[in-house]
Amino acid sequence: MKKTCCTILCAASLFTLPAGVTAADVTVDSSTILGIRQSDIEGAKKETLLPATQFLGLTADKLGDGNMSLHFYGWGRADLDGKSYNDDKAAGNLTYGYLQYRFKQANTNIRAGRLFIHEGIVNEHIDGISSRTDLPLGFGLSVFGGATVHAADIVGENSDGRGDAVTGGRANYHYRGLLEVGLSGVYESAAPTLLSRVTRDYRRIGGDIWITPIQTIDIIGHSSYDPEIKKFAEHSYLLNIKLVPQLVLTGEFNQQHDQSYLYPWTSFTAAVLNPNDKSSSVGGRLLHKVNKNLGVVVDYKKYTREFGTAERYGGEIRVNFADNSIHGGIGYHYLNAGQGFAITPNPSASYHELRFYATRDTRTYFAAIDVLGDFFKDSIYEENRAWEATASLGYHINPALALSGDFSYGRNPQFIEESKALLRLTYNMTYNAIGGKK
Repeated sequence: MKKTCCTILCAASLFTLPAGVTAADVTVDSSTILGIRQSDIEGAKKETLLPATQFLGLTADKLGDGNMSLHFYGWGRADLDGKSYNDDKAAGNLTYGYLQYRFKQANTNIRAGRLFIHEGIVNEHIDGISSRTDLPLGFGLSVFGGATVHAADIVGENSDGRGDAVTGGRANYHYRGLLEVGLSGVYESAAPTLLSRVTRDYRRIGGDIWITPIQTIDIIGHSSYDPEIKKFAEHSYLLNIKLVPQLVLTGEFNQQHDQSYLYPWTSFTAAVLNPNDKSSSVGGRLLHKVNKNLGVVVDYKKYTREFGTAERYGGEIRVNFADNSIHGGIGYHYLNAGQGFAITPNPSASYHELRFYATRDTRTYFAAIDVLGDFFKDSIYEENRAWEATASLGYHINPALALSGDFSYGRNPQFIEESKALLRLTYNMTYNAIGGKK
């Protein structure tokens, strides 16, 4: 059913393109990447991988009567040596591909094809149709429905644990750029029984809010409810306060009931979660922009789980030079994990983290370096640290075409040593209705 739906929608998109393409503005976004990776795992032979990946995106505006547009993005991979993922030497995927029509009244649009849905508490990837419109008195409405986009089958199963059909929508109220509240819901048909042997309909309802009572305060967040077990699945809220133009304080609160929040994961694993278990985090960040070339960030976050707690705190210094063509920074953080926080045999999950990075971008070339090191409180596989250094260098062949390369080298408890490299060719150009470049 899903494959048939996707085929029909994609074919419809392609057949409508020739009729209006001569009047369209077309944007092409292409990245060709050749990856080179060599890893050395203790007790195993060295492995070399050479995956070649092509990413391609296309947007065509002003089709038909000028109100229609086509949006496409996908990728394909072929392994020139070794197998970089599972046992497949080649793979590909249509990330999204849909037609959109914008009506001239009430800010109404309709989309059909493979698309992402981000509406309130809803985050779905479907082959189907969606539409939204503004209503009188500040109200709005959006609806969607279709087939779920399935991932690769799980080893030992003939499914990815998701149902076949999904539908939902959101109703909202907006007031003068000061307030927006929404009520949304999603329903997915029963997923197949997998390793956990748990099968039930996936349903969520919830609300979201954005409010800025005064210019210097901004609050955004959402809560979702699981009617199956009659508990809230998630709360997530963010507060921004601009104390002065150069000083911003951010606070956040997140809480999840594990069985509801992790349901898509537990549906295809042997994990059995207590419906009363919950995880939460609360934290804050202070950003001080000393001047146009210097900024300082300090942050703190506390994690609470049923089986342990942890605190992460630290800071970062950010710098800009040469009219913002050079960016850099250095940071330090410490994760102070309590006993039992790590789901491993290790006594402690505590570690220090150091990072240094710098980037330079000019009209002719761009370069970057990033060094990250973790230093463990207790050794992991007799190693007390992990680190990786990455260097990048690129050249702007012309404003639309760039050639770049990355190289990284590191050591960690899993790999004695690991080196990775890639070559990247990036093309981005917009053409107008008569074929000229924009």
